Parts: sequence; structure tokens; C-alpha cells
Amino acid sequence: MNKLMMTMSIIFFAPGFVFGNTVVFQPGPDIGQDTSASSYHPDDNWGDQEVMFVEYGYRSFLRFTQLCGYLGCEITSAELHIWYANYGDFSVGVKFCRVLEPWDEDSLTWNNQPGYSSSEYVQHSFPQSEYEPLEGIVDVTWMVQKWLSGEWDNCGWCMTGIYYIAIATSNYTYTTQRPKLVLVGPHLPPLAVQPASLGKVKSLYSP
Repeated sequence: MNKLMMTMSIIFFAPGFVFGNTVVFQPGPDIGQDTSASSYHPDDNWGDQEVMFVEYGYRSFLRFTQLCGYLGCEITSAELHIWYANYGDFSVGVKFCRVLEPWDEDSLTWNNQPGYSSSEYVQHSFPQSEYEPLEGIVDVTWMVQKWLSGEWDNCGWCMTGIYYIAIATSNYTYTTQRPKLVLVGPHLPPLAVQPASLGKVKSLYSP
């Protein structure tokens, strides 16, 4: 048995590497794709910032690239967990709009931002956080189902709104407060055996 076959055997048969009902994505800076764009600074890129903003003159973008390993999978729910702060005395509404074009957090600016749909979105109201960050949970099931079915390309969300809200990004210092996507469905493969992971194994262990 060559090194590749031996490694793949370990991956597929090691304890815990079984198909299950829940998969959690919470990428760090190396994989996470999230950033802001500002009409007040139209040529600036903020892809390396710990916080992104939504309010008048600002939009934020978020994409979970790991979803590409789940094309064709059936899910019953998809919840987006984000940590946020808003300092007004009322709840803040945010639209999570479908993005229509590819983008990259390291080059996105207001002037080159991708287009997004104003009719295909999920709207969520975030309660006042006062001076402590809060966790918001957004039901994005029907949008993620369209990505996994192949009906839409996964270009992520554009978050829009008119009142101030700050959202922790995948660069955020506290790892537990980075954006998280939780999928529930029958027979979901774990992240460790996704095509991207196997590609890395092949490159490392090919004869």
C-alpha cells in the first residue's frame, strides 16, 4: 500500500470520521472571506480588518468557500451565527442579499464591489447590544439550499442596512466570535474528508 492509500485509509476509517447530521464552518483568516466596502473611502480595501460594518454608506460581504464541498447535499437547516454590536436604543435590521458575482476580500472596494440581488435576501433584526457584543442567529436555509443544489453559484451575501452595526470577521481575535455557519441534514460528510482536503493529501503523498 503506497503512502497515499495508507493516508486515505486513515482519513476514512479513523474514529469520528463518519457521515453525520451537523457540520459547522467557522473559518479563520486563512480561509474566511469577509470584508466591508465604504462609499466614503471608495478605493480602500479592508479585507484584513477584525470588524466589518453595515450602515448608510457601508456594505459588508461574507462567503463560506467550504460550501463547495457540499454540492448536492441535502440540508434541513442552515443557521448563520454572527457576533455584533449596535449602540442605538433600537433593533437594527440587516438584509443578507444574494451576491451575483465572484469577489475576493483582499481586493474588494466600493468601486469594484460585485453586484447583488435586491429581491433575493433574508432580513434579520438584531436587538440592541448596548456595550457588550451579542450573538445573532440568522436562518439562511433556503438560500444555502439553492447554492448546494447548484441553482445558484455560491458568491455569498452582501449585508446592507441604514443603521450602524459592527460585525466580527474571520480575522477577529476571539476565535469563538468569528462568523459561523451550521448545516443540519442527513448524511453530511465532515470537513476533514471534503475534496479540498483530499486534494492536499494527494499533493503531499503522491509517489
